[in-house]
Amino acid sequence: MRAVGNPRRLDGDVCQGKGPMNCVTPDSRTRETPSVVAWLAAFALSATLLNLAACGGSADSGGTIRQEDTLALVDLPQPSPTAGPSTTGVVPSSAASACDNANGRVLSVGPGQIYTVPSAAAAVAQSGDVIRISAGDYHGDVATWTASNLTICGAGGRARLFADGRSAQGKAIWVVSGSNITIDGIEFHDAKVPDQNGAGIRAEHGGNLGIRNSGFFDNENGILGGSGSATVTIERSEFARNGYGDGQSHNLYIGDVAKLTVNGSFFHEAKIGHNLKSRARETVIENSYFMDGPEGTSSYLAEFPNGGAVYLRGNLFQKGPNADNSIAISHGAEGLKWSVNTLDLVHNTVVMTRSGGAFLATPAETQSVRLTANLFAGTGTPALITGGFPGSSIIQASNFAASALSIPGADDIEAPRFWAAAGLLDTIRLTNAPDPSYTVDAPRPFALRAVSGSTRMIGALQAPP
Repeated sequence: MRAVGNPRRLDGDVCQGKGPMNCVTPDSRTRETPSVVAWLAAFALSATLLNLAACGGSADSGGTIRQEDTLALVDLPQPSPTAGPSTTGVVPSSAASACDNANGRVLSVGPGQIYTVPSAAAAVAQSGDVIRISAGDYHGDVATWTASNLTICGAGGRARLFADGRSAQGKAIWVVSGSNITIDGIEFHDAKVPDQNGAGIRAEHGGNLGIRNSGFFDNENGILGGSGSATVTIERSEFARNGYGDGQSHNLYIGDVAKLTVNGSFFHEAKIGHNLKSRARETVIENSYFMDGPEGTSSYLAEFPNGGAVYLRGNLFQKGPNADNSIAISHGAEGLKWSVNTLDLVHNTVVMTRSGGAFLATPAETQSVRLTANLFAGTGTPALITGGFPGSSIIQASNFAASALSIPGADDIEAPRFWAAAGLLDTIRLTNAPDPSYTVDAPRPFALRAVSGSTRMIGALQAPP
């Protein structure tokens, strides 16, 4: 699903009296490493080892990539003549909404209903209620949800909420302050407020905030907030073109919650800010797309400014030529806050169509960086890692570096295609499964596909999309 509209923004360098979520340091926007130093090496396949060499490589044969320190040899099993892993078809998303499985008093919202707009239902909602909002457009209706244990869904399709210049509490289209709230099948469009922090949802919840099958388009922030022991779970949702344009507002900005979980979602074209920003103690992101396309201007594709335990698996990242920052994934740029600060990437594909820069950044104090079966495709001479963490300390297996030209469809927002060109396929086909639990890939945004077999491909996709 696509929506058209314009950008906006979040916090400023001035706190504006709204608490730590609005106190973002100037550095957090586009922290470029002054000199992204080398691991310039062309990758040459020799028997079963991928050897680092200082010689060059052709632009389309792949391999030119840099590292801050010397990189240990990467084990790459000899390509097998047998076929890659088989797929058993797309794993279907549940056609049922969260409301179909919820028990509680039902409040029906829409034309001809007792509650004609969502804010009317929010005013009377009690703990455990199920709110069904008829599909259609709702203009200028904003709400604060204070009750807990609510399930709020679009009925018969998505309910599309347009701010039209209004906001709840000067913050968002919806302010969610109850505990354990599930939102399914709702779109949030064009939130703008005077302090430029307008969000589709301002998260002030306890317990878990669950977002399913929803969309956030052209707001100053998609979702903003979250703190303490709260958690946030996002599934099959889209965040597009959010941001004021100052680099301090983002497609998704989650505060210092206990855990952020994202699966099967699509983040693209944030306006100068980050496609995803998480201060969570633990962040798990799987089977999701993060893209600039040919014209997007986002800063980081994903940022974890306070570190934490970050686990990325099966994701597809594309940093575009107009990106505001040359680093794709940043960890700990504002200082490590948590007791556990680790960065794990498994079966991801990271494509840099912006020249130079770095795929990863994390400070020397990070406890571990593990890279397993990732495909890094760059333009120019990108670094693998910068920020202070020594490349020689990376724990890695079965990663491969290639040219971005070998993944020619990676910048197509409308129809992303991260499948490698034919000349690269045999090279990235493994004879084993470095992570046997990697049994689902994402051939396109929002679609999950089962993967079987005893071997895997390097990167996220295990078969053509």
